[in-house]
Amino acid sequence: MRLVLRKTAVLVLIFASFVLVNTASAQTVTLFSESIVLTLPKSPGQVYAVSYTTNPMKVVVDSNFPIPEFPPSHPVSDVALKEIRYSEGAEGSRLVLDFHYQVPTGVVAEGEGFFQLDIPKTFVNTTRRMVEPGVVYGHQRRADSFGPNVVNYLEIDLWYGFEVKLALAQNRIFGSEKVSAIAKRQEAIAAVNGAFFASTGRPLGIFMIDGELISEPYANRTALGVGPRLAVMDQVSFEGKVFLEDDFLLTSIDGLNRPRLQDELIVYTKHHGTKTNTNAYGYEVVVVDGVVDQIQQGNSTIPPDGLVLSAHGVQREFLAKLKVGDPVEVTFSLSPSWDALGVTQIIGGGPRLVRDGELHITGEEERFRDDVLVGRAPRTAIGITDDGKLLLVTVNGRQPNISVGMTLSELGNLLLELGALQAMNLDGGGSTTMVIRNLVLNLPSDGKERPVGDAIVVVTDVTSPLPR
Repeated sequence: MRLVLRKTAVLVLIFASFVLVNTASAQTVTLFSESIVLTLPKSPGQVYAVSYTTNPMKVVVDSNFPIPEFPPSHPVSDVALKEIRYSEGAEGSRLVLDFHYQVPTGVVAEGEGFFQLDIPKTFVNTTRRMVEPGVVYGHQRRADSFGPNVVNYLEIDLWYGFEVKLALAQNRIFGSEKVSAIAKRQEAIAAVNGAFFASTGRPLGIFMIDGELISEPYANRTALGVGPRLAVMDQVSFEGKVFLEDDFLLTSIDGLNRPRLQDELIVYTKHHGTKTNTNAYGYEVVVVDGVVDQIQQGNSTIPPDGLVLSAHGVQREFLAKLKVGDPVEVTFSLSPSWDALGVTQIIGGGPRLVRDGELHITGEEERFRDDVLVGRAPRTAIGITDDGKLLLVTVNGRQPNISVGMTLSELGNLLLELGALQAMNLDGGGSTTMVIRNLVLNLPSDGKERPVGDAIVVVTDVTSPLPR
C-alpha cells in the first residue's frame, strides 16, 4: 500500500468522529489540513473510475465491484468535505464525496490490493489574460485550511502609455457612486474602489487629484502617490500655514474641506462645493486672489478662484486680526514631499501591508479600528512591484463556500506572492469592487455593487509618446 506522508506542522489526522476506517478491508478516508486521501481495497479484476461535477462540487468514484461494509451515508465536519455517500447497483458501486467548494482534480495511485485518491483542498489556481498591452488581468481560485477565496488583480505597466488616476464620486467631494459608473464616466479601462470615506462620501485621509490637494492625511497613515510612469508609497503628514505680508506667520491650519471642530482652523476650497455649510459659531475669512474679500460668521460662499478660512475658538482669535483688503498667503506642504518626483495623484489608505518586500502590518500605529484590523473580510489593496508596476487587488468575502475573505496578514502575503515590494490596504467590505471594461469582475459581498466615495481608475495616457 502507498504510504501518505505529510509535514508534521500541518498534519491533521482525526479518526474518532468522521474518518471512516475498516481494518478488514483497508478502506479509509483521511482528512489532512491540505488534502483528503481516500484509500480503498482493490480486488483482482476490480476497476475504479473517477469523475467530477461542479456546482455543486462532487467527486464520484465508480467501481465494477462493491466496496465491503461501506456505510451508505456519512456526514463530515471539514472545511472542504461535507458528506460521503455510498450506493450499490447491478453494475457495481458508487462513492460520492460532496464538497463545500470547488476543488482541483485529485491524484490517483493504484497498486496491488489498493486504490488511492488524493484530493487537494489547499491550492492556488491562477489564470491571466492581457486586457491591453501593459495591462494584465489575473484571476485566482484558491483555498487554505480556512476555506476558499476568489481573487482578482490587475498588473499595470506605467511605462506602457497608461495613467492611474483618482476620481471622486459625481466629481465632487460629497456624494456616492458605483465604481462601474465612475469608470464609465472616466472612460476607464479598469477601476477599483479607493479610499475609506465618510457617510457623506468625503474621503477619509489624504486625497489629491491632478496636483490639487482635496483633503489632508489622517493619523499619518500610509498613502500612495502616482505620477507619470511612477508610483511611491509612504506614511504622509500634512502642514498648512497662513501668512501675512512680509512672511509673517499668522497661524497653522488644522484641516482641509472637512467639518470644523472646536478650536480648529479649516480651509474650504471649490472642491468642497459652493458653501462651507458651517454654523454661526465660527469666524470666516473669504480670500480671493490672495486678498481678504469678505469676513462673516459662517456658511460662507466659496469663491471658485479663492478659498475660505473658517475658525473656531482659539483659532478665531488669529483670524480676527484680519480685515478686508489684507494680503494673505495660504500654503500646504506634505512630508515626504513628492512634488519633485512629479506625483499628481495621492490616495490615503492603510494599514501598510508590505514594506521593502517584507510583511509589515501597521494597523495599531495608524490608528485603525478592529472592524478593519480583525477577522476575514472582502479586501481591496494596492501594491508596487520591484520593477515599478502597479498592482490593484480585490478579494471576495463573506460568501461561505465561495470566498471567505482574508485577514490583513493573508492579504499582505497575497501581495508578496504577486510580486509586491510595497503594498497597502484600501477600503474593503461591501465597497470592494473591480471593474474591467465596464464589467464588474468580483462578487460584491452586499449581493450588488455598493456606491462609494471615490475610485482608482486606469485610463489611456493621450499625452504619452510611447507606442501602444
